Amino acid sequence: MMITGDILFWKHDLSSYLRAQVNAVEDHVRKYMTAASLDQSDDEIVSRMLQDAIVGSLSIDFDNPHRDVKESRVTVRDHFSGNVTIDGVRVTKSFTFTGDSGLFNLRPSTFDTSPPHGTVQSGRVILGYEGRNDPDSIKRSIADQEKQLKQYAEWSKSNVDAHDAQLPGLLKNAVERRRKSLEELNRLSDF
Repeated sequence: MMITGDILFWKHDLSSYLRAQVNAVEDHVRKYMTAASLDQSDDEIVSRMLQDAIVGSLSIDFDNPHRDVKESRVTVRDHFSGNVTIDGVRVTKSFTFTGDSGLFNLRPSTFDTSPPHGTVQSGRVILGYEGRNDPDSIKRSIADQEKQLKQYAEWSKSNVDAHDAQLPGLLKNAVERRRKSLEELNRLSDF
C-alpha cells in the first residue's frame, strides 16, 4: 500500500511567512501612498490597500469530493521476492478549494507528526492510494488522509484568519504615520 503525493503543510513555516507579510506593511504603504493620496481619507486608503494585504485562508469543499478508481500496474513489496509488479488499483479522492495554493506548503503553528499527503493542481487537492486491491484498507487509508487534511486546513485557517484580522489596524497605523510624514514634506515645499 502506498499513499501518493507530497507531504502537505510541511515545507516551510506559516508563521514566518505571515510575519514577513506584517513586516512588509510599512514598505507597502510607503510605496503606494503618495502625496496625491492625501486628499483621500485614511479609511479609504486602508480599504484599498487591505485587499492586496489579506492572505485569505484555504477553503476546501469536503462536501463534494470527486472519486476515481482505476486498475493499475503497481509495484509492491513482497516478503519473499522483494519488489514485484502486480495488477492493483489507483484510487483518488479530490476536493476543490479556493485560496492561495501556496498555503498547502506552509506548516501551521499547530501541527503533529502525521501531515496529510496529496497533490495540489488546478484548484483541487488530490488524496491518493496505489497498491493491492484491498477495499477496507484503501477506504481506511483515504479516510485517515482526509481527516488529516481537514485538521491541517483548520490549523492553517486559524493562523491566517488571526493574521488577516490584525491587518486593518496595522495598515491604519502605517497610513497615519505615512500621512504625517507626507504632510511634513509638503510643509517644506515653500522654502
